Amino acid sequence: MGSVIRKDAAVEDILADCKTTMANAQAKGGVWKDRAEERILPVLTLFQSVEGQLTFAEQVAVPLLAAVRVKDAEADAVLGKVSDDVWNLVGRPAADPALSVLFPGGIAYYADGDTGGQPDRMAVLAQLLVAGIHPKLPTDTAAAAAAEVTASAETLRTAVDAARQPAAKLAALQRIRTSMARVAQIELTNLKRAYKAAGYSEADIHEVIPDRPVKTAKAAPKAPAGDSPAPVAAAQPGGAPPA
Repeated sequence: MGSVIRKDAAVEDILADCKTTMANAQAKGGVWKDRAEERILPVLTLFQSVEGQLTFAEQVAVPLLAAVRVKDAEADAVLGKVSDDVWNLVGRPAADPALSVLFPGGIAYYADGDTGGQPDRMAVLAQLLVAGIHPKLPTDTAAAAAAEVTASAETLRTAVDAARQPAAKLAALQRIRTSMARVAQIELTNLKRAYKAAGYSEADIHEVIPDRPVKTAKAAPKAPAGDSPAPVAAAQPGGAPPA
């Protein structure tokens, strides 16, 4: 008995089976064509629309997301430089409470985490630098470091803001595409039922709808004769180990 493609198959494979089914049904004509156009054609039409929107969304979002990655790396480098500069200026201490306030755990708090929130975290660092927290950090040096952090943060913020909506649209369309594939698989299943209700055989149906046999698990090989494990002796009464 033939099988329609699984609902968890790759989107591309489900779409390919829908296209093949539609082409085969239209070539056969009659009920084959009518039922396929009822079930499959609307899904393919929607798929085509989503695919076109997705292609355009990728063209817009991909360069913007690449720019975010570049500016993120540049911002991380600025954070590393400012941290090293401050550490050198205050005497390279092994432990320093005031320095721990500026850089709790190093630059990880500012550089790690979601990129969208990094500009705000960097703005906090700029404020801390000019707040006079470290007594050994000269005011003019602190102001220059804060300005460098602020400039880098704003550059990153501009890149993040530019990519935010295109990235959201791209993610939504990717989810929609996956959902459409599941709908398409259901319609292929319904189409097979419609053909069966019309009296067509399994063999005839799978000349139109691609047959995707379900793989069965292989049985474990039998142990060669004479290799079976020795029986385990029963425990003796009173909990004594077997002899």
